[in-house]
Amino acid sequence: MIIESYFELILLMGGVLSFLLSMYLIFYPGNFFPNRILGALVFSWTVTVFVFILYSTDFYTKYVHLYAVLDVFALMFFPLMFLYLRNYLYRDIKNPGRQFFHFLPAILYLLVLMPFFLQSGDAKLKMFEEGFPLWYRIAQSVFNIIIILQGIFYSIFCLREIHRFQYFRKKHLSQFQLATLRWLRMFVLINVVLWMFGTTGAILDLLGIRLFIDLFKIFYAGLSLFTIILAIFTIKRPELFSESEDIINLVRHNKTSGPKTSSDQNKEDFEVLSQFIEQEKPYLKNDLKMQDLVESTGITYKRISEVFNKNFNKTFYEVMNEYRLEEAKVLINKGFHRDYTISHLAEKAGFNSKTTFNRIFKKYTDQTPSDYIQNLEESSI
Repeated sequence: MIIESYFELILLMGGVLSFLLSMYLIFYPGNFFPNRILGALVFSWTVTVFVFILYSTDFYTKYVHLYAVLDVFALMFFPLMFLYLRNYLYRDIKNPGRQFFHFLPAILYLLVLMPFFLQSGDAKLKMFEEGFPLWYRIAQSVFNIIIILQGIFYSIFCLREIHRFQYFRKKHLSQFQLATLRWLRMFVLINVVLWMFGTTGAILDLLGIRLFIDLFKIFYAGLSLFTIILAIFTIKRPELFSESEDIINLVRHNKTSGPKTSSDQNKEDFEVLSQFIEQEKPYLKNDLKMQDLVESTGITYKRISEVFNKNFNKTFYEVMNEYRLEEAKVLINKGFHRDYTISHLAEKAGFNSKTTFNRIFKKYTDQTPSDYIQNLEESSI
């Protein structure tokens, strides 16, 4: 194997640095899980950089069984970025096992290409010389499209999570915490910019269009440079990567304000939760669960339960149904029922069935929805 240019040599050095950084983050002192996710992400970057360099050498003719296997790491970029951000912001995510669903595309990649991976070395070398079968080329194209779509959707999800987190806690965040959020936003945006170069290069490659510059080289050079910046940032600002300075802990236990009493905490939770319900209207989601509020606000499941029991003096579902009832009244007053069925109106207001809608409506108004509409229209004549 021969490294043919200084560019490849620099990339290789950057890859080595990325590997060292990934190991540092994965085995970082303490039990800060987001560091391990970030380490896995950096390790994925490392593998893809090495794969890019090795494609331009005779490496795969010697180690033919590694061909295409390492490409699976490209399907892990954006899921790992999203999970890093989510676990950094929300330390008490319920059912963490569900996070593995984000890796289904990577698992499917290995399963779909298994017939190729099980081929003998001679058969693979023959494919290198004569061309890959049609099913293999189609599968690779499909997974390239999946990577492009991952970049779009996960970038939106990440920026939305940061915006939502900052929006509902802005007045409770210190300057350090705001700086941490700026770091997370910058982290996502740099990944998006690099993804744009990589995606553009992949699309042009599929179309057979060649530019005066290799966009893939820009992508991998940018990835290596970002890793170096990340390493420097980790050394200069280690508090951003330590459990003791976890942003959620800082939000909940602001040092300048002293320890909070349970009453103060409950009051703050009630304020944040009420604001979220009023402005974001989560009750319009038909299958809303309390865990959705946990993930959206960052307040623990236990504390949200306390807010509903102590402040609202009602259960979670009772409060949500009351908001849905008011939403249904607003729709009726706007004449929504004239163009759509009662069932559709109920669904639009957040109820999961017409039966539930009728029961709740009757409970709080002593009228059925039809009677309410009839009385409303008669009074307007």
